[in-house]
Amino acid sequence: MNVSPFLTDIDFVSATVPTLMGTPPQQINLTVDISSGLLAAYAYDCVLCAGPASFDSSLSSTFKSSNIPWNLSTPSFSGTDVTDTVGFGGIFDVADQQFVSINDGNSDNYTSTIWNGLLGLFPNPLNAASASTHLLMRLYQSSSLLNPVIGMRFDPANPKLTIGALDPNDYEGTINWVEMTTSPDQNGDYYNTFNLDGVKGYNGEFVPFGGNLTAALSSLSCFRLIAGDFTVVSINIALPNADTYFFNPNFTGPVPKPNLEPQLGIYQYNCTPGSSAAAPQYPYVALSASINGVDYQIDSDNNLLRTGGYATPGNCPVGINNRSDTLTPNMVFGLPFLRSVYVAYRFPTDTCPGYYGFAFPSGSNRTQSQISQTPTSTPTNSAQCLSLIAPTSTPTANVVLVQEAMMSKETYSVYGRSGVGQVSLLGVDEMPNIVWNWTDAS
Repeated sequence: MNVSPFLTDIDFVSATVPTLMGTPPQQINLTVDISSGLLAAYAYDCVLCAGPASFDSSLSSTFKSSNIPWNLSTPSFSGTDVTDTVGFGGIFDVADQQFVSINDGNSDNYTSTIWNGLLGLFPNPLNAASASTHLLMRLYQSSSLLNPVIGMRFDPANPKLTIGALDPNDYEGTINWVEMTTSPDQNGDYYNTFNLDGVKGYNGEFVPFGGNLTAALSSLSCFRLIAGDFTVVSINIALPNADTYFFNPNFTGPVPKPNLEPQLGIYQYNCTPGSSAAAPQYPYVALSASINGVDYQIDSDNNLLRTGGYATPGNCPVGINNRSDTLTPNMVFGLPFLRSVYVAYRFPTDTCPGYYGFAFPSGSNRTQSQISQTPTSTPTNSAQCLSLIAPTSTPTANVVLVQEAMMSKETYSVYGRSGVGQVSLLGVDEMPNIVWNWTDAS
């Protein structure tokens, strides 16, 4: 997994995962979306699509196009339903995997949101037919995976995606498993919802947002695709009423009084070093998510507090905002949360629902008392659904990418550069041989 070294409000900072597409495979770093199941790649001739890589279907011998427009196409974001071989790392792949070839990304909304394409890692629980054809489900059904699970680290220290097993070296403490909502609100804008205790501030007390709270996870930078529409979700923590947190010093701690950026209404702190006796350095944003009895600290520096972006001079934007939508869930935990925790996702199979598992990333600045916290409860059917098989070996990747496959088997001298070593040429083996037909001019 590739992640940005820090968060900012104005650049593309979503995580990407190297995904192999086609035969021979082309490596495309697809943008990770953990709240939808859409698999898409920007076509080689895509109009105004963002990102440095795209999928060239003409180089794949297994590519098939249905010639049917993607049913969620819009005038500024459209594509075609296609199939091809898709996999990861040369270790496992799926033939004839359905995805969308995007041929028009002519919208400013997508340039900071999706680069190269989209890797949706959440099978839609409200659409059984769609879920059954999801890449993860097909890998599991073909016995390519030991377990129906993925592990994710979005933190810059050691970003990683494991598929089919969890690496115990990636986390510390007990994995805190929580069952996901089995029947999410069809009118809600997130389906990957789960129950949580709430969020806590500097004083360790719950910010009063009521009971029976739900949350969802979001990994995209700014926008998210739902039923063909993009709704704003930022790279923030979205709370029911952020004022309840910001204007109570018991929750914020000894930091400058927040103010609002006048045009966009973004919360910001004065962050000029030495500008306040109460905060001689950059302010510390104190916020923790409490899930099933375990408190997960959300890191402040370059995460909840950004030193650039949409802020007035001398101020730093804070990655906490109001969740204006009244639909479920109550809160949305974006990249600041994901970059502060280890997340496992046990996707639903047969009689087992979906589960999220949370732990502390190994190597993070967490105290032993934090790591040693234990969950309040254990999910129902955990013996059946969460008894994961531990791998006994690490698979070895063996990948020949299309760029390597197209290099000539022979090497050639470079004209005008005597003494320089011979080089391979790209695509020369595919060129037709020249047939010389000499005639006697006399």
